[in-house]
Formats: sequence, structure tokens, C-alpha cells
Amino acid sequence: AIAALAADYQDNPVRVAVAPVATTAERVEQFATFVRAGDKQALLAMALKENSVGRALVFTRTKHGADKVVRNLENAGLFAVAIHGNKSQPQRVRALEAFRSGRTKILVATDIAARGLDIDGVTHVFNYELPNVPEQYVHRIGRTARAGAAGVAISFVADDERSYLRSIERLTRQSIAINPLPDGFTAPAAPQPAAGPRKPHRGQGDKKRGNKGDVRIKSDRDQRQSNDGYSNRPKRRPRRRSRGPQGPDIAAA
Repeated sequence: AIAALAADYQDNPVRVAVAPVATTAERVEQFATFVRAGDKQALLAMALKENSVGRALVFTRTKHGADKVVRNLENAGLFAVAIHGNKSQPQRVRALEAFRSGRTKILVATDIAARGLDIDGVTHVFNYELPNVPEQYVHRIGRTARAGAAGVAISFVADDERSYLRSIERLTRQSIAINPLPDGFTAPAAPQPAAGPRKPHRGQGDKKRGNKGDVRIKSDRDQRQSNDGYSNRPKRRPRRRSRGPQGPDIAAA
């Protein structure tokens, strides 16, 4: 009724329809890879070194996670910048300028910091961590495949994130293709803690304490013997036992 009423008062009206939140860009190829949470960093570094990656946007759920990803990428020889709520406005501007100018091809961001970003030439979007709100997934991958270009969205899914993936598929009504881990992929071994001093067994400890006690007792006994037998006091003469009265010496007489 409202549309008909409006048509009576308009000449050649144009109807503009906003795509629903659940609609994803048609030119975005979507993939997911099941990987352990501790292996995500190695997998991300390996993927970013592919020649097909021109300009990549990496999403994390937390600000701390974004900074950690940047540090780990730099350790792998990849320069990256991050934007999130803890960054000042000048820091965000510098990071975006570095990304737009091509000084770095990797921008790590949280969902809130990435709102309103409109950067051309983003070839890949990496969901380092899946969002727990499925609508955020649609916003994330919408940063690529702009102006008729094609794009790729890759999600790293840990065991505790599989429910998030199912929620995303229900929202978008799309089944996301699962890619296996690359051939020859091996995550670096976790550093082993340094071995500390060995603790003695309980029996050994008791025995050790007993030996100390024996030494102490022996030392005290030796000290007493030293005091009794080797003191500086003058020695007493032994008493002579009395034999009673003696008669005259007959031989002498």
C-alpha cells in the first residue's frame, strides 16, 4: 500500500535494495582448513608466502591475538602491521598507509577496528580465528572481491571453532569447502622446558639426613672425648691400696 501510494506521487522512481547481512559476495572463493590451534601460526606464515597472495587481511578475535600474530609473522620473516582498539589514531593511520601504499601486504585487524575499511586490491582474507558471531564472517570476507575483482577467503578452524563454522554455514546457506593441510606441512616443535635439578627420592633424602645426623653425633662424641681425655687439667695420681701394718724387715736386721 505504501509503495503504491508513493508511486502515485513519483515519476520514474528507482528502487534500491540493500543486500541482507547473510549475503556473501559472489566472487569470493571460500575455504576452510581444520588445524590445531597451536599450528595456526605456522600455517598462516606458509599461506602468506604463496605468490598468489597480493594483499592480505588477517582477522583475529582479540587485540592481544592481533599483536601476537604480527610478532610471530615478523619472526617468520614477514612484515605485518596491526590495527585494533588499543592502537592510537596516529598508529592506525600509519598502519593503514603502510598497507595501502604496499610497504606491507599484511594487515592484521580485529572486527571492530576493521569496520568501514574500504581498501582496493585485497586478494585474500584470512580468518585466523573464526568469529563467534556469524554475521561478522560476512563482513570480514566482504573486504575482498570489490569492484568486480575476485577474492579468496580462508578460515583456520580449530576443534573448538567447528560450531562457529556450522553457524556461519547456516546463516549464509552455503557449504564452505574444506581444504586439507598442505602436503609436507609440519608445525615447528614446541620448545621443551629446561631440565631442572633432580630431586632425590624420599628414601635417599631420609638416608642423607640420617648420615648427617650420624656425623653430628659422632662429632659431639669426639668432642666430649677430647674434653675428657685431652684437657689441660693436671692428672691425679692413682691411689695406693692400704695393706695394713707391716712387720720389721728381718733380712735387713
